[in-house]
Amino acid sequence: MTTYPLSEPATAYVGDNDGNAISKPLFQGSLSECVAIVEGMPQDERTSASIKMDALDLSYGPAEVDELVRFLRDEDAGLSNRDIADVAKKIK
Repeated sequence: MTTYPLSEPATAYVGDNDGNAISKPLFQGSLSECVAIVEGMPQDERTSASIKMDALDLSYGPAEVDELVRFLRDEDAGLSNRDIADVAKKIK
């Protein structure tokens, strides 16, 4: 099972025509927000997009960003904090 730090701060970048990273950030926010911004980009720009985590030693190149886009599109939201708390109460 793959896990992603979706709520952690990240920065999205877009490459130039040669696929080289541009030093000016495209967007800063949580990883899930960065993925949403990349998903809305034109396909030719999206294929060179990358995301770097701000506080973690993780970065996602174009292939991984595409995987993240598909993951977030296909996965449901899962349990809310309230749902988790309700389950925890039943276990006690």
